[in-house]
Amino acid sequence: MTTRFPDIEIYVNDPELEQIVQWLNEVFASVEEPVRLDKRTLLYKTINADGKEIPVNVVEKAAGKYWSVWFDSPESPWATDIDCARAAFAYFNTTIRCSVGSWEPDQPMDLWWQISKKGEGEISWPD
Repeated sequence: MTTRFPDIEIYVNDPELEQIVQWLNEVFASVEEPVRLDKRTLLYKTINADGKEIPVNVVEKAAGKYWSVWFDSPESPWATDIDCARAAFAYFNTTIRCSVGSWEPDQPMDLWWQISKKGEGEISWPD
């Protein structure tokens, strides 16, 4: 059995904000208008099918052309970052990156999981 991560974060290659919002609306029962936290960060309050609130931070170009989508809750629809990345790839059909596992203090910071049209596997990022 897979241990559920305390939060989920993925990186989507060069999306439009509207695409991300449409995806959130497909995934969640409710998505409220965002609050702008800074020049590049929007915070969305979403409600899952069980009625639980899931804060979602969207950071434009957090790493080059990659936008961060961070589900700040253990109640997201996915158990792991890779589960979420697979769902995001199916929706966006563009390269998605995420951490290989739940982050540990001694884990290398540049080891990532990538899903693209060429397949999926570990990469070193930045590459």
